[in-house]
Amino acid sequence: MYSPLVRLAIVSAITLSSSTAFAVPFNSFDPRSMAMGGAGVAIGDAAMAPFFNPALLSVTRDEDDFSMNLPIAGVRAYDPEDFQDSLDSFQDGGYIDTLDASILAFNNIDPQTDPAGAAASLRIVAGDGSTLSTELTTLDQKPIQAEIGAGLVIGIPSKKYGGAFYANGWAAVGGVVNYRDDATLQEFSASLTDVANCYDDIAAGGTCDPNTLSSRYFDPNTGEVTFDSTDLTSTVDMQVVGFAESGLALGTQFGDGPGSWALGVTPKYVKVRLYEYSADVNSADAGDADGDDYLAEYSHVNFDIGLAKNYNNGWRSGLVVKNIISHTYDFKNAPAPGQETVPTGNSITLKPQARLGISHQNGWSTVALDVDLTANDPAGFEEKSRYVALGGELNAWDWIQLRAGYRVNTFDSNRNVASVGLGLALFGTLHVDASVAGNADEAGAAVQLGLQF
Repeated sequence: MYSPLVRLAIVSAITLSSSTAFAVPFNSFDPRSMAMGGAGVAIGDAAMAPFFNPALLSVTRDEDDFSMNLPIAGVRAYDPEDFQDSLDSFQDGGYIDTLDASILAFNNIDPQTDPAGAAASLRIVAGDGSTLSTELTTLDQKPIQAEIGAGLVIGIPSKKYGGAFYANGWAAVGGVVNYRDDATLQEFSASLTDVANCYDDIAAGGTCDPNTLSSRYFDPNTGEVTFDSTDLTSTVDMQVVGFAESGLALGTQFGDGPGSWALGVTPKYVKVRLYEYSADVNSADAGDADGDDYLAEYSHVNFDIGLAKNYNNGWRSGLVVKNIISHTYDFKNAPAPGQETVPTGNSITLKPQARLGISHQNGWSTVALDVDLTANDPAGFEEKSRYVALGGELNAWDWIQLRAGYRVNTFDSNRNVASVGLGLALFGTLHVDASVAGNADEAGAAVQLGLQF
């Protein structure tokens, strides 16, 4: 029957937090940065330096000696076309169950003894099939993007030689329902309407013979509606992109006072996992998929390099280039279960990402502006992104920090996001930070627990 296959398409996409694409982000899920619109290249402390600019390890305050942040965690979701609302509406309508019920009701009628009742019942089946197709189109190609990130940092800032070990992971998960069966369902409805007309003719004393009607969806010998799942061509296309990094950020300062500047470098080990799976709704079952048949794994060494310079009156600038060595990663599938995976023809490229930042800081406030100098390539099918991040922080007696910011995507204004956050420094040592960010279509949140002294 048709309904389990449709359920597979819908449930698989939702279970996998469906999306058509996801871009490799520059910013991390650090809650201080998220609250300040994603800015961090010129404001970071030891907790943020490995993610934004390793040179910041050597331009921190004199009293900063140690920082440990664990865990750092965040999530982000993006629903630009109200897929969730469309899904809720579809599920509330019960269109699949309605079609199932109407087919069952017809198949319990004997057309030879009750041709008029069979005709009326068939028209209900035909209408339910057409309605189902119309409603399914509301789910087609509507993206939802989901990301998750986590990390930890152990840092020892120092003007002479600052260092920090960090581990960071980011993953985006997605799938999209590619609904291609509108023509099939419309043919299904039209052919059953023809059969219904024939039974009406029989009920009126006519000579129509159902055996002369050409229909793949009705068996005149048994008098039952049939539906062959091999007629369906819709798919659920899924992708997962995951990056895991671990490395040692190092920084050192040159000069002293307002004119000092710092250089930083972060050698890191990167592991990439890609998963691509296209489930044919005719026969695929999400539970039957062996992840190894759709998995591509890569690992390599890369590094980031950054600069930071202090100026008079609390001003600072920063420049960073992340992922100096460009890499291309191919998605892979096994031609048959258990065989060696081969490239599918889809790939992503992680290119160097450059960002410039400027900030002003005093004892009670911080203001920062970051600008991407390069576009962030997509990991999937969406457009590139280039961010401008603006944020501010008010610091009350080194105990409470109130933060707000705004992130602009110069390639897509629908991804512009406002953000707010709160930091608590308990006893001057235990730090708890949280932030939220969002717009009408996007929502994100991050938290962090740390020790600093």
